[in-house]
This record gives sequence, C-alpha cells and structure tokens, in this order.
Amino acid sequence: MKAKAFCPGHITGFFEICLYDDPIKSGSRGAGICISLGATAEVEISKGEIKAIVNGKRGEVTETAMKEMLKKDGAIANISLQLPISQGFGMSAAGTLATTLAIASLFSMPRQDAIKAAHIAEIKCSTGLGDVVTSAKGGIEIRVEEGMEGKIKNIEGEGELVLAVIGEKINTREILQNKEISQRIKRVGRECMKEILANSTLENFFMLSKKFAEETGLMKGKIKDAVETASKHGTASMCMLGNSVFAMGDTDELVKTLSKYGKVYTCEIDKKGARLI
Repeated sequence: MKAKAFCPGHITGFFEICLYDDPIKSGSRGAGICISLGATAEVEISKGEIKAIVNGKRGEVTETAMKEMLKKDGAIANISLQLPISQGFGMSAAGTLATTLAIASLFSMPRQDAIKAAHIAEIKCSTGLGDVVTSAKGGIEIRVEEGMEGKIKNIEGEGELVLAVIGEKINTREILQNKEISQRIKRVGRECMKEILANSTLENFFMLSKKFAEETGLMKGKIKDAVETASKHGTASMCMLGNSVFAMGDTDELVKTLSKYGKVYTCEIDKKGARLI
C-alpha cells in the first residue's frame, strides 16, 4: 500500500525563540507565509525498515519523525522538494510533515499524530521551530503562542511571491545554538510581535520582517543589497533563516531585478495547508 501527501513551504519573516524541556510546548512566536512550492512525499509500507529519501539523500529529520510514529511497523518514504533546503523555505518541515501525513493515512492514525511527530522531530534536530504547525494550517499567519498547540492568527492577503536564493546555505542549528545571536532574535522578535498584533496587515508584516532582519544583524552584504533593490518594485525582506529573499509587488520587475543576484522562483500563497493528494 502507498499514500501520497503535499506540504507547502513556509517562510518566516520574524520570530522569537521559545524553547523548553518539552518539545510539544517548544517552538516560536512570530509571523510568516505558507507558499505553493513545497514537498511531496510518497510512502510505502515496509516490513521492519524505516527509511526516508529526500531528493536522493537520506533524511535525518524525516526519519526521526517516522520513528516517532512507527513503533513496530516500517515504511519507506520518497520525498521531492521544490526548493533548496537550509534557505528559509521550511523544506525540512514540509518534507517531514508530508511524510507523516502519508503514514497517518496508511496506518489509520489521526492527523494530529502526524503534526506532533513532525514538530517533535524539527525541535529535536534543531532544524526549525514553527514551520510544521503553520504548514499544516496554511495561509499568512501570526504564531501568537509557541508550541504545537499554540494559538495562530491569520492575516488576510493575496498575490504572487518572488523568491531568490542568493548565498550559501545557513545552518539553522548553529544560529539557534549561538547565545549572542539568539538573544538578539528574542529581543527584536518580541518587539515585532507586539507591533504585528497591534496592526495585523500584510504590509506591516513585510515592514516588520525587514526591521527584524536589519536589527538582528542577520541581513547583510548581497542579501541587503538585493532587498533594497527589490523594494523599489514592491516590498521585500530576508527569509528566516536563509541566504534568500522573498518579495511581493511588480512580479515581472522583481523577477528581472532579483535574477541578477541568484536563482529566482515564483509562487503563490498556499491557503490549504498540508494535505493528502
């Protein structure tokens, strides 16, 4: 038997780190956008073997989640990602959640079990904080409360997004475990959360995302140049955490402008969230 699922990618504009002993309660407060480019997983039941192949390579995070769900059974997952990993597009979470949703379907488990396993794996492997819970839901979101069961508020908005990968991958684990950087992220993230809750619009989300990228010191060099140039044709900021940019506005001009800096992708806002296909 086989099952197939899709999970949208997720771009975080700003966030506040919230880590506790319990991975279920851990995560982040912040805001972001689910996008129509993501991950597709095809899962097949296997006797006693647990294996995840992500774009041809073994997937540590996904296998961690699979083991969380499959205590005695086995499964093999083949996962295809539409965007690069470690560039702030939530691909690790997308591939893992698509897999766990397919497993839940195969073994008649609740959807919530799939979300729980994927969230725990991301926290344990330090590869993400809030992508799983938001990718499950879809849309433009404010994570008002951290953790798997935290409150999420939606922001209304439509339009195409232009993404650009500009530099080398960023190791999320290294950023999250760096005390100096994580303290700056917590401080600025807390300020941005107060402001987005006071004015929950797409325009303010982009403005605060740029403020966060600048004030944490994460945005510099080519990324900063690309954001400033792209802002002439709309609104733009840095994807958290990646050497990449996301923008909205005049799509044709943004594609033309950002193509000078790196590989460009276009997509839309995904409002459906993770689902079986």
